[in-house]
Amino acid sequence: MDRVSAVFWFRRRVTGYDFSPLCAAFALVWLFLPPAYGQRLNDWAGENQRWLERQIVPNGLVPEPDPTRRRLLMSLELSPVKFPRNFHRSAIYDDALGAIALLAGGKTDESAFILHAISRLVRADGSLWFGYNTANNWPDESDHSGALIRAGAVGWMGYSLTFYLTFAPPCQAADNGCTRERAAFLATAVRLAKYLRSLEISDQNHPARGLVRLGYGDTSLRYDPKTKTVIESYKDEPALGASTENNISAWFFLRQLGQLTHDSQWNTAADRIRDALLRAAWDGKEGRFDQGFFASGARDSRKALDCASWGALFFMAIGENEKARRSLESAELFLSRDGEAAGYRPYYDQQIYPDAEVGAFFFPQNPSRRWRELPLVWSEGSLGVALAHLRSGDAARCRQILESLKPLQVSGSALRYASTDVPHFMSDAPGVAAASWLVLVTQALAGNPAMEKFWR
Repeated sequence: MDRVSAVFWFRRRVTGYDFSPLCAAFALVWLFLPPAYGQRLNDWAGENQRWLERQIVPNGLVPEPDPTRRRLLMSLELSPVKFPRNFHRSAIYDDALGAIALLAGGKTDESAFILHAISRLVRADGSLWFGYNTANNWPDESDHSGALIRAGAVGWMGYSLTFYLTFAPPCQAADNGCTRERAAFLATAVRLAKYLRSLEISDQNHPARGLVRLGYGDTSLRYDPKTKTVIESYKDEPALGASTENNISAWFFLRQLGQLTHDSQWNTAADRIRDALLRAAWDGKEGRFDQGFFASGARDSRKALDCASWGALFFMAIGENEKARRSLESAELFLSRDGEAAGYRPYYDQQIYPDAEVGAFFFPQNPSRRWRELPLVWSEGSLGVALAHLRSGDAARCRQILESLKPLQVSGSALRYASTDVPHFMSDAPGVAAASWLVLVTQALAGNPAMEKFWR
């Protein structure tokens, strides 16, 4: 199970919509944009940043969070009445993104509050559960049924800590509290890095040697005829597969930790992941990264947007510009449109619900429906493509993607995570991941010095 699936546990052949003529038109338009455009973009990002601040608990929906969960971000804006079990849930990937976005937007204290909250939750082995309830103490060591651990989310959390340590304002000479805080953040980052290193596939005969495994736990969907609903089955065991996007996230974290600490062990660990990605996960014929490896060691060659967009950012960071170009081009396979919104979908040829009974429950007219057949725009993933275009030097395409997502903005709230709700995968509610990526991309467009170094 990759990142998109895990979050909601707890060009032309796709839609007929052709962006390419628009690219040329937009490229001309952006040359003559009035200064007011930049202000409108900043206002939009500011609205989403203020929403992020309101998602930190305690807040109006969770006025008395569990003491161990104070200052976490509620991942989605959900109705407590309709979603009594999920409205207060916090995914650590979202917390990591939110902390970076708030820091980039000048909210240093709020960013630090989130990092303190996560640091308190690190387990004895250096891992973190993928998500936490804020209104109660699930999961904890005595009750974690249904909870997952994912290397990619741990990597993002580690990156958030090292990003803060690199770009937060320096401590004043007499501010001992600030000094202790920075030392605690660094200690937490090292613990997370040690956990990631423990997941490394070291068997020299394994095709994915050098990559880190997924982590722990897995879920699958099945139809329950007794209740006539779809339920999740949980495997309480190590997750032995390897995800390309998880490893890209881990690589950016370990490399930045090595740069921050000048400790060669982290640079060496990052190098092993880099070399394994190039050797084992890159499909030179297709010009894209495969999704990863199954627990059996068999290659998972399915197509995922993150492998294209994050793959392009990874290649740019290591100076492989031709591979970056090809990887970014492969993202165009995922183009989609839903009403007035346009952008990208997360997957292409996979069935949305591989289990036939589950597929029949959600899509009775087409149980084997595939992602490429679904008119869905995924805001978070689309913004990752936008950043990759900006890094490649195509700021006009980056802005075009931003504009195409504006119909998904909820007035007085934030950017919707996706244009359509796909149960167990995607929510159409305003989401921390979407809002955070919007702030990050607009800050990068504005030339924020910290964002110039983000994932670079």
